[in-house]
Formats: sequence, C-alpha cells, structure tokens
Amino acid sequence: MFIPLLQRERSIDEFIDPEQGCRLSALLADRTTQNPEDRIYSRELKRMVRSALHFLDDRERHIITNRFGLLGGKELTLEEIGKTLNLSRERVRQLEREAKDKLRNQLREHRAEVRFSLA
Repeated sequence: MFIPLLQRERSIDEFIDPEQGCRLSALLADRTTQNPEDRIYSRELKRMVRSALHFLDDRERHIITNRFGLLGGKELTLEEIGKTLNLSRERVRQLEREAKDKLRNQLREHRAEVRFSLA
C-alpha cells in the first residue's frame, strides 16, 4: 500500500468542521475503552461464572477460582494451591478435573433449560 504523493498529511488535532469544533481525533476509535457490547458480555460472563461456582463445594470453588484467577484473583499453580489446602499437586489436579466436570454438566443443564423455556 502506498500514500499518494499529492495527498497532504493531516494532524489528528485538525478541525474537520471549525464552526462546530469537531476534530479529526473525535472520529478515531479509542482502543483503550471497551465497547458497550463487550462490557455487557464481560459482565454477564462474570455473573455466569459466579453462579456456576455455587454448584461446587468450598474446596472445589477454592481450587477453580485460584487455578484460573477468577473473580480478580491471581492464577496459582497446582502446587501452590496444594500447599494452601495441604494436598498433593496430583490430588489438586484430580479435584480440579472433577470440579470442571461438575461445571460442564451444570452448563449443559442450563442450556437445556434455556432451550426448553424458549420453545
């Protein structure tokens, strides 16, 4: 791609319409902010995660939230989680797998309920 030689450079602070005070920079997307759909999706996803975590017992919830850094926490290794629960790394891995299976099953049931209610 090339820039035609006759096209002049423009500043993003240049006025598009001096009478209305509108600058070129006002038309550029702000990549530092989330668009409204993404904010809604993110908020809904967090709500669903919190809701799904209620189907786990305290130990499983602790493992999942810390393993994946959910709800604003830091991601921990299996070994780090094992130390907090006085369990081996392998046992934490097994409990993590069981908790993920529970969450998957809960999600499947939730999808079936949604389909049924929409029918």
